[in-house]
Amino acid sequence: MSPAHRITFLSALALAACQGLLPPRPETLARLRPMPLASAIRGRFELELQGPGLSGTFDAVCAVEGRCCRLQLFPDIGAKIFDLRLEEATIAADGPWGHYEAKAPLDDAAPHLALVLGVMIAELLCPVQAARVIGERPGSDGRTQVSLLPALGSGVVVATLAAEGEIETYAITLGHVAFTVQADGSLRGRGIAGQLRFPGG
Repeated sequence: MSPAHRITFLSALALAACQGLLPPRPETLARLRPMPLASAIRGRFELELQGPGLSGTFDAVCAVEGRCCRLQLFPDIGAKIFDLRLEEATIAADGPWGHYEAKAPLDDAAPHLALVLGVMIAELLCPVQAARVIGERPGSDGRTQVSLLPALGSGVVVATLAAEGEIETYAITLGHVAFTVQADGSLRGRGIAGQLRFPGG
């Protein structure tokens, strides 16, 4: 583990203690599975958005090349309207508002649609492994919640598990940004709403 990852991990453990999390049980780790739509995020899908600076239904293309991910949105008619690049812990995007860029630590990043979409894509693409689980607790509905080391090294990621262990909901908090992603593709946060729709879904 690198010094930077060690600091992140120790910070996460301290945060877990404050959130009342228990050590993850072996049976929880054994049944942990990714959110089903995570396997479909690479490629083409439809993204409906209602948010600051960008609203409508768009054709989305998500491509991963090496350590870089790119998300592009296209309207029904016309040229590309949104271009997001995600590499390591840097999010850069160009859209109707101009250029946006956020670098680690992302907890200090200015709230923005690009930040939400970049973090969402990063979490869906990041493998769900036992080593990422900081702790667990029972949710209010009786379902198990696990706290995960964030894919981009910043913020708090809490996943609610369905009965078979697959992630049903991500609840993500990053600085002043908080949102949820559901297994049905819905995205909800303060001032933003969205829906991901995949071919054949």
